[in-house]
Amino acid sequence: MLVRKEALEWSLPGGNIDPWETQLEAARRKLQEETCLPLSDAQFLGHHVLQAAEHWVYRMAVPSSRVPQPSHETVECRWFLIQEVSQLQVKPSNLELLRREGFIAVKG
Repeated sequence: MLVRKEALEWSLPGGNIDPWETQLEAARRKLQEETCLPLSDAQFLGHHVLQAAEHWVYRMAVPSSRVPQPSHETVECRWFLIQEVSQLQVKPSNLELLRREGFIAVKG
Protein backbone atom coordinates (compact mmCIF):
# COMPACT_ATOMS: atom_id res chain seq x y z
CA MET A 1 0.00 0.00 0.00
CA LEU A 2 1.40 3.35 -1.02
CA VAL A 3 -0.15 6.79 -0.83
CA ARG A 4 0.52 9.99 -2.70
CA LYS A 5 -0.07 13.26 -0.95
CA GLU A 6 0.52 16.59 -2.72
CA ALA A 7 4.00 15.61 -3.88
CA LEU A 8 4.65 13.44 -6.91
CA GLU A 9 6.35 10.82 -4.74
CA TRP A 10 4.60 7.77 -3.37
CA SER A 11 5.11 6.94 0.29
CA LEU A 12 4.07 4.47 2.93
CA PRO A 13 1.10 5.58 5.01
CA GLY A 14 2.36 7.29 8.13
CA GLY A 15 3.11 10.49 9.95
CA ASN A 16 3.68 12.10 13.31
CA ILE A 17 2.78 10.47 16.60
CA ASP A 18 0.51 12.55 18.80
CA PRO A 19 1.81 12.96 22.39
CA TRP A 20 -0.99 10.85 23.91
CA GLU A 21 -0.76 7.85 21.56
CA THR A 22 1.51 4.85 21.20
CA GLN A 23 3.38 4.09 17.99
CA LEU A 24 0.81 1.41 17.11
CA GLU A 25 -2.12 3.75 17.78
CA ALA A 26 -0.51 6.35 15.50
CA ALA A 27 0.05 3.75 12.77
CA ARG A 28 -3.59 2.68 12.95
CA ARG A 29 -4.80 6.28 12.90
CA LYS A 30 -2.63 7.23 9.92
CA LEU A 31 -3.71 4.17 7.92
CA GLN A 32 -7.35 5.08 8.50
CA GLU A 33 -6.81 8.80 7.83
CA GLU A 34 -4.82 8.31 4.63
CA THR A 35 -6.55 5.29 3.05
CA CYS A 36 -9.98 5.01 4.70
CA LEU A 37 -9.13 1.36 5.41
CA PRO A 38 -9.94 -0.33 8.71
CA LEU A 39 -7.16 -2.21 10.42
CA SER A 40 -7.74 -5.79 11.48
CA ASP A 41 -4.26 -6.83 12.61
CA ALA A 42 -0.77 -5.36 13.01
CA GLN A 43 2.68 -6.85 13.47
CA PHE A 44 5.63 -4.75 14.63
CA LEU A 45 8.55 -5.19 12.22
CA GLY A 46 11.18 -2.74 13.38
CA HIS A 47 12.38 0.66 14.52
CA HIS A 48 14.75 2.69 12.35
CA VAL A 49 16.33 6.14 12.42
CA LEU A 50 16.63 7.67 8.96
CA GLN A 51 17.42 11.27 8.11
CA ALA A 52 17.24 12.22 11.83
CA ALA A 53 13.67 10.89 12.08
CA GLU A 54 12.44 7.81 13.92
CA HIS A 55 10.32 5.29 12.03
CA TRP A 56 8.31 2.43 13.56
CA VAL A 57 7.42 -0.10 10.88
CA TYR A 58 4.31 -2.28 11.11
CA ARG A 59 2.84 -4.85 8.78
CA MET A 60 -0.90 -4.42 8.84
CA ALA A 61 -3.70 -6.65 7.65
CA VAL A 62 -6.86 -5.20 6.16
CA PRO A 63 -9.86 -7.03 4.72
CA SER A 64 -9.09 -8.09 1.14
CA SER A 65 -12.51 -6.92 0.01
CA ARG A 66 -11.72 -3.31 0.93
CA VAL A 67 -10.36 -0.89 -1.66
CA PRO A 68 -8.27 2.03 -0.38
CA GLN A 69 -9.82 5.45 -0.93
CA PRO A 70 -8.02 8.81 -0.94
CA SER A 71 -8.93 11.05 1.96
CA HIS A 72 -8.52 14.70 2.83
CA GLU A 73 -4.82 13.90 3.43
CA THR A 74 -4.08 12.04 0.18
CA VAL A 75 -4.70 12.48 -3.53
CA GLU A 76 -4.19 8.82 -4.39
CA CYS A 77 -3.66 5.50 -2.62
CA ARG A 78 -3.45 1.98 -3.94
CA TRP A 79 -2.02 -1.46 -3.61
CA PHE A 80 1.11 -2.29 -5.62
CA LEU A 81 2.86 -5.58 -6.18
CA ILE A 82 6.22 -5.44 -4.44
CA GLN A 83 7.85 -5.93 -7.87
CA GLU A 84 6.23 -2.68 -9.08
CA VAL A 85 7.72 -0.50 -6.35
CA SER A 86 11.11 -0.18 -8.09
CA GLN A 87 9.36 1.35 -11.11
CA LEU A 88 7.70 4.09 -9.04
CA GLN A 89 8.94 7.40 -7.73
CA VAL A 90 8.94 6.51 -4.02
CA LYS A 91 10.18 8.69 -1.18
CA PRO A 92 13.85 7.64 -0.68
CA SER A 93 13.52 7.09 3.08
CA ASN A 94 10.55 4.79 2.44
CA LEU A 95 12.56 2.77 -0.10
CA GLU A 96 15.28 2.40 2.51
CA LEU A 97 12.73 1.18 5.08
CA LEU A 98 11.41 -1.38 2.58
CA ARG A 99 14.99 -2.53 1.88
CA ARG A 100 15.87 -2.80 5.57
CA GLU A 101 12.78 -4.88 6.25
CA GLY A 102 13.59 -7.20 3.32
CA PHE A 103 10.62 -6.34 1.12
CA ILE A 104 12.74 -5.10 -1.79
CA ALA A 105 16.28 -5.91 -2.86
CA VAL A 106 19.17 -3.53 -2.39
CA LYS A 107 20.23 -2.01 -5.71
CA GLY A 108 23.76 -2.51 -6.82
